[in-house]
Amino acid sequence: MLTIGFLGGGNMAAALIGGLLKEKTEDLTVHVVDHHAEKLAKLEALGAKTHAEPGDWITACDLLVLAVKPQTMKAAVEPIVKLLNPKGAALSIAAGIEAGVLSGWLGGYPLMRAMPNTPAMVGAGIAGLWSPKGMDESLREAALRVLRAGGEVVEVKNESEIDLVGAIPGSGPAYVFRFMEALEKAGLKRGLSEESAHALALGTVYGAAELARVSGEEFSLLREKVTSKGGTTAKALEVMNRLDIDRMMDEAVEAALKRTAEMKALFR
Repeated sequence: MLTIGFLGGGNMAAALIGGLLKEKTEDLTVHVVDHHAEKLAKLEALGAKTHAEPGDWITACDLLVLAVKPQTMKAAVEPIVKLLNPKGAALSIAAGIEAGVLSGWLGGYPLMRAMPNTPAMVGAGIAGLWSPKGMDESLREAALRVLRAGGEVVEVKNESEIDLVGAIPGSGPAYVFRFMEALEKAGLKRGLSEESAHALALGTVYGAAELARVSGEEFSLLREKVTSKGGTTAKALEVMNRLDIDRMMDEAVEAALKRTAEMKALFR
């Protein structure tokens, strides 16, 4: 029997809870605490045991998922230190708070860090998981089970790599949505209806991603297969390369990493 608790019932927690409870297995109990009655009502409808305040139920949790905002994390975890299961562990999905800092707030409690992303809300997420050496294997597996409820999981070897997970797949959906906005605007500017421009931009990105996933081929090879020498695609790519799309994405990721470093410094 596995008991998982969620500290916070926001969108990401709700996505993971919903995915977990779709399993309909008898070996799993999910608890969640949140101060918003509307969120709790929705989660209770999914099958979670809901709470307005921390309590003894926390002691029953093998894994406690810390799913509150970074700026409210310390205030949220300090009251629960005495309630923690001595044989359990915590999984933080908050950006910008290092394991050493957060574990300290929890009185030295074992801690793993993960970074899921918003497509987990439709079961199409990709998350990174870091677990320290010596972490109980059953608790690591429990963390993987939680994250797989939202999609795929990549395990990273070093905690610092979680920052990269945050800057690439964590923030990445916004990068893709921004590209989709630009593609849609280009269509609108040239006379497409809003409905057509939106559908074409969405279908282009979805189809390309699905083709890449199913084929397993390198992105560069897939690009080459679409590009005829001297054709329309080649001319469009010449513009993207002239404007240095590689540099743009590199600087975007670097900016996200810089902001993560600033956040980490605030919590130390």
